[in-house]
Amino acid sequence: MKTKANRSYIYRKIRDYTVSSDDIIKTTANLSVTDGLFWSIYSSLTTPFVIPLSIFLLGQSAPVGYITGFPVLVVPLAQYLSRYFSRKVKDLKKLTVYTTLLDRLLWLPVVFLVFVHGLLLTYLLLIILLSARTFFASFSGTTWTLWVPGVIPARKRSSYFAFRNFVMKVFSLVGYALALGIFLGITDEEIAFIVVFLSGALIFSSVSLFIMTRISPYSIPDSERTTTRKRWTRTFSYFVIFSLVWNLGYSMVMPYFQLYLVSPQYLNQSESFYTIVYVVIAVSFIASQIFWGKLANKLGNFRVILINSFIIILSALLIPLIHSPSLIFIPSILYGVGQSGLTLSMFNEMLGRSESSRINSISMYNLVQSISVGLGPIFANFLIEIFDVDIHLIFEVSIGFMFSSILYFVISDLRIKKNR
Repeated sequence: MKTKANRSYIYRKIRDYTVSSDDIIKTTANLSVTDGLFWSIYSSLTTPFVIPLSIFLLGQSAPVGYITGFPVLVVPLAQYLSRYFSRKVKDLKKLTVYTTLLDRLLWLPVVFLVFVHGLLLTYLLLIILLSARTFFASFSGTTWTLWVPGVIPARKRSSYFAFRNFVMKVFSLVGYALALGIFLGITDEEIAFIVVFLSGALIFSSVSLFIMTRISPYSIPDSERTTTRKRWTRTFSYFVIFSLVWNLGYSMVMPYFQLYLVSPQYLNQSESFYTIVYVVIAVSFIASQIFWGKLANKLGNFRVILINSFIIILSALLIPLIHSPSLIFIPSILYGVGQSGLTLSMFNEMLGRSESSRINSISMYNLVQSISVGLGPIFANFLIEIFDVDIHLIFEVSIGFMFSSILYFVISDLRIKKNR
């Protein structure tokens, strides 16, 4: 009897947690956090290993900048269509779920490129498949931002996203642990990559998608859906320009940091060590997330963005100076801490500045951010191939972009305050 009562109690708790109730905000937040939990495991088993997989497929001369950057250039089309369909459809949930499914299924042909012969064919197929993946990910990212955060009141977003990001990063460690176990346990590198990607794309992605389908539908108000006039505020325009320049530099760091870790020309570390570095970044992110959420509530997102921008710049300064694998953990910790605060505060700052026209503003922000994230690695790869520059110069150029964006952000904010 007691066991039956316990099962009944657990069932009621699960039902209250996952089934829409009168408190739609609470239910949406609960399900979104749980969806994000499984998404983070899926994501940490796939996205971070694109560069190592590319080097495995194409050799150490793999053009990692192009592989990272070219797929992002499909984002303008994705953003145009997501903005168009967001106005046309009543149910953002259904639209988001379908495009998310297509995004995640495309990991399957990506990993099976290990069976394709011919470097040029493999390279072209890799770019095409990653581009298609990026298209659907960008599309669903915008519709999700209009859907789920639209239910959460503005006054609760900072604490909600701080908690959600915290949970997601904690469970990303599960993905990294699984990947580490697979790479250590399977000596055949080809099979290890297949198992890692399939575990993420088939198992954890499916659970995440199922939970997403339990979230209540949400429709954008008719007044917002029928508005075609661009009503961006000056403060939002300044923020978009800042994010454009910042991401040009920021996006140059990560692919070449990954290359710096695994390439025989530099630290020449295994996939296992590479995964451990990502675990350190994730732990640093987790340890600082709640702190940054509280600090943003106290100081504002603007100041937290500035603080974390300088932390990431310091990390980028240190990476090319390190020649011992054990010391690479110092910039890795700084990067994780900086990424933690920057991800949270930039997203919330964008939402705060986009209230006058959410569809246009969010779509424009995603568009500009994605273009800059794509162009950064492409520009870096172009410098290396055409001018034969050293990878150290890439980090210096990226720091120049990031520092310039901070100066612009501070000056534009002072201008806004002066005109008030």
